[in-house]
Amino acid sequence: METIAIGVVGMHCQSCVKSVSMLLESLPGVARVEVSLDAGQARISYDPKLASIADFTAAIDEAGFESS
Repeated sequence: METIAIGVVGMHCQSCVKSVSMLLESLPGVARVEVSLDAGQARISYDPKLASIADFTAAIDEAGFESS
């Protein structure tokens, strides 16, 4: 397992946090997700054989937020 922190721009409330969390948790290979509104980031623990950083940033961007 690896863990990465990705910035998420555009979250304004806990509903946004929940949306991002659920989106990332649904991706193959993701074991754990912690999204912080205050920090504006998502910490993702994942299996690098099944998921990549590009998968996470694409999903965040497609959901209407901006990864950074």
